[in-house]
Amino acid sequence: MTTNQKLRSFLAAGTVAAALLTPTATATAAPVPTDRPYAVLDVAALPLSASAKWAPVMGHDTVDGTLRGITRCSVGGNPAAADLDARAKANSPTFTAWLRPGGDSGGWSGSVSAAGYDGINASSYALAAYKRYLDACKTTPERAAEVHNGAVGTSVLDPTEAHALIETGDAWLEVFAVATNDAIVETVFTHPKGGPVAFGYNPASVFGALKLADIDALARKL
Repeated sequence: MTTNQKLRSFLAAGTVAAALLTPTATATAAPVPTDRPYAVLDVAALPLSASAKWAPVMGHDTVDGTLRGITRCSVGGNPAAADLDARAKANSPTFTAWLRPGGDSGGWSGSVSAAGYDGINASSYALAAYKRYLDACKTTPERAAEVHNGAVGTSVLDPTEAHALIETGDAWLEVFAVATNDAIVETVFTHPKGGPVAFGYNPASVFGALKLADIDALARKL
């Protein structure tokens, strides 16, 4: 074998060895996950988002029998069956997630809840019953404080939206709810009474976020 032939054989062997030692891209590429968790709704559209910096809502914390607004307007947090409209009964439990601030919420605590319904007619009827229940809120004090909120009633002309400022015996509630094709979605903010209260929000943004909420994601247990 000549010197040139030996050199060619050596180079060829080195190429094969390098190919064996060098991992291919397909062998080392990590599998692409197809089941990444996704957020329930756009928390940046919720009240106080600029200061509270709400963490993404990735699922529910509790499963209840009624929406949070109804619970807060019921004595002892337990709505009496006689006070509920049987025709407004949901076809699923109520899934509730607590909003977790990463900043200053100004003393407000918040939640996002949803209950399932079969179609917009059923959910719109249930939302009307929800409004009536909150209008007759059983936990309001005998003498209400003189508080005026110019945004209350912005949804009065839309049967798929509800918004209310409610005074209970121990707290202020800001309630937003919408009826969608398959659910009632609600967000409730609570602040203890006493001291100055500030509450910044854009009603159109809040309603928009609730209407686009992913109910399947909220049904996922954290």
